[in-house]
Amino acid sequence: METIINEKTDFFNLINNPTISHREKASLFKTIFEVKLNSTTMQFLFLVLKKGRESLLGDIIEKYKHLHLRALGIVSAEVITANQMPNSLRDSIKSKLNANGEVYLTEKIDKSILGGFIINCGDQQYDASVRNKLNNVKRAFKI
Repeated sequence: METIINEKTDFFNLINNPTISHREKASLFKTIFEVKLNSTTMQFLFLVLKKGRESLLGDIIEKYKHLHLRALGIVSAEVITANQMPNSLRDSIKSKLNANGEVYLTEKIDKSILGGFIINCGDQQYDASVRNKLNNVKRAFKI
């Protein structure tokens, strides 16, 4: 469901189209997801549609995933790198984030950080990117 809702497809455009009534959207959701989701989840989706908050579904799904992982004792973190991250760095980050348990790591590539990495874990961010270091040097010299 997350993939279908978050990707910029015709379905994404359809559910975010304000000219289509929530009843038509609910019918579409029922057709697509009724077999795949339990009744409680379907009722929640219908409520979101009825209240006109379908544009927030991607954020709702993301937040639910984080809450679910936290309830299971799994640390959720996002690592942003300029290039593909080597396994040794991945393992090192996982061990530092949660020495006693499991870590769910999401990896993103952003060439604009130039090198290094940025870790977002909960409400904390560790920025060890080259871009950040260059910005710090600029501020220090007021360039």
